[in-house]
Amino acid sequence: MKDMFKRTFLFLALGTLTTLSFSNCAIAQTKTTYKEKDSGILPAQQEQPDLTGLWYHINERQVTQANNEFSRLKARYPAWQVPEEVETELNRINGRLKGTLKPAIATSSKNNRSRQEERESQPAHSSADTKAHPLEQFAQLTPKMRANASKRKVDMLIALSNQLQRTDFYLLMGWTALDKGMLEAAKQQFSQALKSAVFDKDKQSAQQGLKSITGIKLQQALALRDTTILNQYLDADNSGYVEEVLQGAAWQQYDLKDYKFAEALFRLVNDNEGLYLALSAQGNDAANNSAFTLACRINTEVFLRRCADTLASRQAKYYDSGLYKQSIEAGESLARLRPLSLNEQALIGWAAKEIQDTITATSAFEQVLSTSPDDTVIANELMTLNQDDETTLNRLALKFRAVRAMLKARISRSAWPRKQFLLAYNNGDERAVTAQTKDGISAVYGINTRSRSGGEGLGNFDVLSQYIGIGSGYKNWLWQVSLDYKQFYSGKPRTNDWFGEDQLVGAFSGISGFEDKGLRGEVSYQEPDFNFYANIEYAMFNQPVNAKVTGQISASKFMSDTTVAATLFRKAKDDSLLSQTGTFNADHARPWGYVIENGVRVLIAHGLADNWSVAGTTQMSRLEGERVTENSAFSLRGDLSYDIANNVSTHLDYWRIGPFVSYTGFDKNLSGFTYGNGGYFSPRQFISVGGYSELLTLEALNWQVRLRGSLALSRVKQDDDLRFPIGFAGDIEDLSETLGESSDTGLSGNIMAEGQYRFNHNWVVAGYIGKAFAVEYQAFEAGIQIRWREGQGRGVTSDELLLSSPRISGFAL
Repeated sequence: MKDMFKRTFLFLALGTLTTLSFSNCAIAQTKTTYKEKDSGILPAQQEQPDLTGLWYHINERQVTQANNEFSRLKARYPAWQVPEEVETELNRINGRLKGTLKPAIATSSKNNRSRQEERESQPAHSSADTKAHPLEQFAQLTPKMRANASKRKVDMLIALSNQLQRTDFYLLMGWTALDKGMLEAAKQQFSQALKSAVFDKDKQSAQQGLKSITGIKLQQALALRDTTILNQYLDADNSGYVEEVLQGAAWQQYDLKDYKFAEALFRLVNDNEGLYLALSAQGNDAANNSAFTLACRINTEVFLRRCADTLASRQAKYYDSGLYKQSIEAGESLARLRPLSLNEQALIGWAAKEIQDTITATSAFEQVLSTSPDDTVIANELMTLNQDDETTLNRLALKFRAVRAMLKARISRSAWPRKQFLLAYNNGDERAVTAQTKDGISAVYGINTRSRSGGEGLGNFDVLSQYIGIGSGYKNWLWQVSLDYKQFYSGKPRTNDWFGEDQLVGAFSGISGFEDKGLRGEVSYQEPDFNFYANIEYAMFNQPVNAKVTGQISASKFMSDTTVAATLFRKAKDDSLLSQTGTFNADHARPWGYVIENGVRVLIAHGLADNWSVAGTTQMSRLEGERVTENSAFSLRGDLSYDIANNVSTHLDYWRIGPFVSYTGFDKNLSGFTYGNGGYFSPRQFISVGGYSELLTLEALNWQVRLRGSLALSRVKQDDDLRFPIGFAGDIEDLSETLGESSDTGLSGNIMAEGQYRFNHNWVVAGYIGKAFAVEYQAFEAGIQIRWREGQGRGVTSDELLLSSPRISGFAL
């Protein structure tokens, strides 16, 4: 299409572009069907056309076909130099040579009839031949001579032509006036010829002349770039000729890289193809936006494809420029035109991720992964986006195998340092699976001992416990039930010691120990960012004070750099026989004691930097017992630690060292053994400042050791509270007796070692031993356990160290 318009335009415009300055030359180069011009401007050499068809029509005297073919060749080859013989023969069959203004001798009856009709169509006149003589003589001249005739002579001949009203004279003077640049005169002559013509060839010649005049005017307006006049010509033309010329001119301007003028011309003729190309070629944002708007407005395959290509380009450009919202909008618009490629779909996800639009990003990445299910990069992005949304993660894991595999791997990687070995095992972590079977049946037997020594008499207390248990796992749950057998021994009060309702006046003959059984059950549960633990216990069925149900519920929440743990507990205060089981007075008549502590314990730990962490622990509780007054306690501890394991040995999991400070305080001092007291250590203030160390060897080996210890400077202050806070004294004066006030400062500390060892696939032995000391206080504890579990185990993990149990440690960690 573009070539056709270019050729048409060149055919009309080779000479006329210089009309304004050199009218005679411009006119001499105007295309006509009357003659070919003699021009001093030589066109560029081009391929010569094939004249076979043209000569065939000339020889057969097919005038209309010959004229059409000639016009086609001139349009196809605008620089073609028409051979003289072609011009002569065309003039001959069109009646433009000498003698053709008179009827030719007919060679057939058909031709005789045609010529007769032509003569009859002309006005009858006898003297016309004489009057027409000047025009006939003028017709005998060569084209160049006619063009060089004076304007005066041409005006005279035009006036004569108007008088004679013959079609051939109208055509003769129309072409002559056109060559002289007398456009209005030429237009008048061609218009008259068109009205008077009988034969098609004459009508065609007149129409061609009128077109040539219009073409010259168009070229003049084009030279002036007057789009207003061009638009007027276009509105006035019903033949389509003006539109064709302007379209050709528009393509010429496009080839000359005058894209702005080309745009204006394309707009005039409503050529969307050219307009789009002209706008696109300008290269500025405004033009590009206009081209884009045009492409998206036209509902054809070509333009919709261009619209889509621009949207795809903009989507990437906006993303690279940080305009993420606009990039998403471009991608979504593109999706309404055609299916997005994987990269285009993913780009919506990347842009949405940048502006934290999780819903849009997840949807985009899901579509990518549906097409490319093994794309681990996209799968990882889906996991990262929804790391705090377990519901969505689980849905994605069910839908995509890549997400499922990566989720399991990520859970294992995060679970391992958190000591969530059940979770790692359930997610197929190789180390956890190799170490030991978590969901197999297990059986345990263990024995523990604890001994406290202080002042003479009731300051001593020993406990010996044995237990057997059975447990297993189910999905993310572990459970165990145990039967306990416990033995409690306490020192005896001495003569004159306060015990029960008064002072002893003789040797104590009461009970100082108990043996009894208990039942307990416990369960634990692990999720990627959550631990849960609960236990319940009913112990010491037959003792002075009725047995109580005790237990705890613990939960931990793991975040990226912070861990929060909390425990609700109800447990026996285990400082003495009085506080842990209760006891009888001297004559076995009245029991009291068995203090139950109900409270909450909270831990917050935060990673400050690599190997550095800080932690804070607090506990608040309420204590009450049989014939024991109520009490409240509060404690707080802060720790700062640094892990030096990497600097010491590759066989260590961690080695944390750092300072700590702790505070414990009770509302009342109830450490006595008379009615109303609980026999437990309950200072007004107990402050310690010191340092601690804890190390753990590597996980999943056949053996493992954990060592911890601390050393601190401690200060203890005990208030001078009543010895009988709830009465029951034998002598009324005893009700004013007090325990006595005391305070002391000194060193305190402890050391604990524990470990476990695997004998074979099924058997493991574990144990611990520890020592603690403070002002007028020492304690010793130890324990051992034999554990059997079905399956094929090759190592041990620290979650099964005996003191790691949340029941003992106090937190589900």
